[in-house]
Amino acid sequence: MSIIPRRFFLPCLLIPSLLAIALPVAAQTRVAVLGEQTTHSLHRQNDPEYPRFLGEALDADFVIDETKPHPDGGGHLYGSGTHYMVGNFGHPRGTVLDHDKENPRAIIRSEEFKLAEQFAPQVVVLGPFGDHEPLTGVSMDNFSRDLRALLARIGEFSSHPRILVALPLPRSGKDEDDNYRRIRQETEQVARALRLPVIDLWTPFL
Repeated sequence: MSIIPRRFFLPCLLIPSLLAIALPVAAQTRVAVLGEQTTHSLHRQNDPEYPRFLGEALDADFVIDETKPHPDGGGHLYGSGTHYMVGNFGHPRGTVLDHDKENPRAIIRSEEFKLAEQFAPQVVVLGPFGDHEPLTGVSMDNFSRDLRALLARIGEFSSHPRILVALPLPRSGKDEDDNYRRIRQETEQVARALRLPVIDLWTPFL
């Protein structure tokens, strides 16, 4: 059996969901990716990051805009090809849980979130999340409520984007962490209740 490298795995899972969305005919579809360290990492040995591979998988002529560096250092903020423009708005310490700490940072209060709104995306891929929620000091009982609030806020973007919700990747590839398990379950429950497409990253990464 051939093995798909991890860096290609996320784009391979996302593309069918993106292509299945019925969008108005436009010169370019703008896709904003909002997530945590698996989207944009402080550890630069992970370059290039998956939003770049996603863009390259969607458009053969996809190139990074080198004049727009990511606000958290390293990596790219924008890239585009003939049909798609992809924005990487991941925060390396981002959380769904809403709080006022700088580290971890609530994604809804982050600079990346503001940039994502200004990007005026037609599609938003939200997630994955999971690694930093336990570090916030905020009760996990708030997770579903805060996720709903985050999704509602994205729905208020002037571009009225379609939203796809990504489930977390299991910690170290194992279903052994109670917080990760809860985040996966509640993320899926909220997305299904709101009738939003779910991208299952949990199962293939086990």
